[in-house]
Amino acid sequence: MESRAVFERNLAALGKRSIDLAARLAEASMDGVVEETGPRGARIFVERGVRLGSAYDPVQEGVQIAEQMAEEPADVMVAVGFGLGEQFAPYLERNPATLIIYEPSLARLKAALHRLSIAELVANHRDLYFACDRVALTRFLMARYTPGLRMRVFPHPAVLRLDAAAVAEAVKVTRDTKEVADVQRLTSIEMLMPWANVTARNGRRIAENPQFGRLYGAFDGKPAVVVAAGPSLDKQLDLLREIRDRVVVIGIGQTTRALRQAGIVPDLVHVLESRDVSHQLTDAGDTSDLIVAPSADADPAIFDVPSRAKFTVTSAGGALGVWIAKATGESHFSMGGGTVAQGAVGMAQMLGCNPIALIGQDLAFTDGRAYAKGTAYDFVEIEMKDDGQCRFGGMNEKAAILKETAPHPENGGMADQRVVWVDAWEEGERVPTWRAYASFLEQYREIGLHFQSRGISLINCTEGGARIPEIEHRSFRSFAEEFATETLDARRRILEVHDAADRHVLADYASSLTASRKLLDKLDTEARKGARFAKRAADRLAVARNDQQRLEILRRLARHEKRVRTNLERAPWLDMFVQPEIYNSITAVRRTERQDPTAEELVDESIYLFAAARKGIARARDWFDLFEASFASASSEETLRDDVARKPATPSKGAVAPASPPA
Repeated sequence: MESRAVFERNLAALGKRSIDLAARLAEASMDGVVEETGPRGARIFVERGVRLGSAYDPVQEGVQIAEQMAEEPADVMVAVGFGLGEQFAPYLERNPATLIIYEPSLARLKAALHRLSIAELVANHRDLYFACDRVALTRFLMARYTPGLRMRVFPHPAVLRLDAAAVAEAVKVTRDTKEVADVQRLTSIEMLMPWANVTARNGRRIAENPQFGRLYGAFDGKPAVVVAAGPSLDKQLDLLREIRDRVVVIGIGQTTRALRQAGIVPDLVHVLESRDVSHQLTDAGDTSDLIVAPSADADPAIFDVPSRAKFTVTSAGGALGVWIAKATGESHFSMGGGTVAQGAVGMAQMLGCNPIALIGQDLAFTDGRAYAKGTAYDFVEIEMKDDGQCRFGGMNEKAAILKETAPHPENGGMADQRVVWVDAWEEGERVPTWRAYASFLEQYREIGLHFQSRGISLINCTEGGARIPEIEHRSFRSFAEEFATETLDARRRILEVHDAADRHVLADYASSLTASRKLLDKLDTEARKGARFAKRAADRLAVARNDQQRLEILRRLARHEKRVRTNLERAPWLDMFVQPEIYNSITAVRRTERQDPTAEELVDESIYLFAAARKGIARARDWFDLFEASFASASSEETLRDDVARKPATPSKGAVAPASPPA
């Protein structure tokens, strides 16, 4: 087939997966990539004297590379460099798991796609992805990787010679993505039940305060400033005070004292910690004029701080908070975030604000500090060590404030951490940080892409610290001069919505409670039936006379599983109770170790699924009881402290276990 026709066919196939990549390839130049004919007539390409494949037998070379790729198992394979592409079909025959082809050169990829038809390969493998830049590679990795899977990076021999830096970048992106996902899953799985219990105990408090969704779109197209607690905040407070009446100011709990000292009362103060950090508010002095916006699973003490007004911020990812909110008709939920500052960014988006400026969002160690002066933990210091580690000073003091036991008293309350160097706010420079902050940078990458797709401008005006990927960077002064131009009485509008909102009592949740408990009863019945059949299935498999009988047993078992899974899908809030059980076993088993599970192994997994479902149902029933009890006696709730408060050094949502980060 003529090369142009091959390329057009390939372009059409790729366009079904990524219109953007197909468009970029169509416009790309192949300058620098030269065609060459081998001694046996093989058509190959050469760049800077390096052949992209064997001039003698590229097909056989592809088989050899495929064998090398498949030497070790991989659930997610990142192949750096397309080469001539002959290796991918034989590799996928050996391992049909996820394959991400990362070719950093559009010229090389375009040339190769004039030579080899991949349309059939793309059509037959839904888990095959193509990336030509770091952003696309990161997105595919975050979409396909879950903790417990094995990831490998395999560089093509040609790209190792042509672009070693791209190979190193791919390795770093893969490692960083894995670390972020592992940290998030570890934290969330461990904390699912504590967060769930906090939410239940907040039932009455949530009912008595309006949902933040009531403010949806209230400041459409108006500028907002999200105030984080990083060291660079110090330089921005004077200008923020100047433009205070022209922007919506959303602070996080840690910044309340610094803002008050600068003469600034924020329009909203966001707190999401599920441990008692009420001191972040009360240490700032009189709180009676604050408008506080705690998350649904924030510690009850946050709700109990006296304030002018409170809104409950319910994240779309917080299934139990969503259940509570939907029971009274709420339909708008924030995007949430791994950090309290990211949660505040989500609040600004929900308000309709555009653009949104970040200040104090260093996510790095600036001048040996982790926090701005006047913020809740400004005493924490960073000591950079010669061995590539850093030590946090003042963590004992922080632990005492949080009523936690310092895990490493001899190290200032926290073990030494590996220093990670990242791009700085100032282009061309690098700044030190640690893995928790580095993971937050990757979370911001996704937020930036999300905002770009919706035409929302998120601007990092921190003027210090780390450079945040996928968002704009400019000075706070230029932001103020361009966008903070009109008087905006945000506080008045927020209070009008607050004061007009309905308050709720337990009776308002009666119908939702009844429906949910009926669903639990139905699911419990199905799980019991499934468990009984699965136990009998193990014995029946042992005496089955042929494969047809064994297959029929597995089909009947699958029908039981389907009924249970279908009911689980009808109740997303139930996932909070079932996931800890599932994760501890099935999801911790790598797929590569079970390419062809036996019938007995499938039965064992079914038995575990049914048992996990029943344990989750029992937990869910307890949760509904606890939710109802929160309305019964407000005075007794002071003794109902969540497990989080009793655990030493428990990480906040999005943090890295086991040490509490200075986030």
